Amino acid sequence: MDNSKILDEIIKYEKNISIEKYIDICLYSKNGYYKNLDVIGRKGDFITSSEISQLFGEIIGLFILDYWQTKINKPFNLIELGPGSGTLISDILRVTKKFKNFNESAEVNLVESNLAHIKKQKKNISSSLILNKKINWSRKFHSNNPKPVIIIANEFFDCFPIRQFYKKNNYWYEKNVQFNANKNKLELFDDIVVKTDTLKKIMKYKPINVLEFSRSREKYFSEICQHIRNVGGTMIVIDYGYVKKLTNFTLQSIYNNKKSHILDNIGNQDITSLVDFEKLIAIVKKNKLVIDLFTTQRNFLLMHGIIERFNKFLPNLTNKDEIKMKQGLDRITNKQNMGSFKVLIISKK
Repeated sequence: MDNSKILDEIIKYEKNISIEKYIDICLYSKNGYYKNLDVIGRKGDFITSSEISQLFGEIIGLFILDYWQTKINKPFNLIELGPGSGTLISDILRVTKKFKNFNESAEVNLVESNLAHIKKQKKNISSSLILNKKINWSRKFHSNNPKPVIIIANEFFDCFPIRQFYKKNNYWYEKNVQFNANKNKLELFDDIVVKTDTLKKIMKYKPINVLEFSRSREKYFSEICQHIRNVGGTMIVIDYGYVKKLTNFTLQSIYNNKKSHILDNIGNQDITSLVDFEKLIAIVKKNKLVIDLFTTQRNFLLMHGIIERFNKFLPNLTNKDEIKMKQGLDRITNKQNMGSFKVLIISKK
């Protein structure tokens, strides 16, 4: 069922709108998908690695602890972007709880715009009694705190609005959305690109015949890179994405845990796209930051001891719990599943 308020907001545009604008309205407007709905978890439209296996969050937590001990070792900001249900940050704080210096030095900041998620995070994190200190919530990332940072962005950048272009007969076209009043429904519409500045923007990416880019994603990531350059620290980005040039569009939508069309279930479904890690890496280099690691989620988890961590649990697991943990471990490390996600870790020189 469509969100009527979202549909009305789209219809008010007399001409066609870009895919980028359409996604922005559907996901982030006042009545948008990410503003009010509880959409993460086994009953939601998507589930992240931290909801599948606690081992994921524990490995991230131990990695962060080691980084802090060797590179920072003083008060710092621990920031998670889009923490969802709060499972990942809870696992991180739980596994590092016994390290008093780390615990006392961490100022925890969660960047979240979804009111339903904030409510769930406050319940999940406070009930675990992990930290005897205040946790801060904010709707946007703020760069006014001078402390060094450790930032986690797990499946965060894939939901930024994108523009889509393709080349045909030496002309570039942009995919847009328009409302067909006669049929009383939204339709995709391809419009030839004639603006010089848009064509110049396309050429900067050196595309083949297909191109997707996200201005808001690039701006957001650039702001974080600039902040790390100013205050020091690191950022861990985990998402599904690519580094080679596209040959097909990657935009997809999920409704009730099933793939759907992006024009269906308006305002009530998740819309995502693969992250262009080549562009993120270019932004990192532009800001003179260091790429500490760029690999797959599978490789990252294996090289940081997730199998060894699993084996420590084995003696105390029932047969049922062992099977469940093995299934979760396989799902987040399997090359054909979430193991193929990309992990980008950057820091200040």
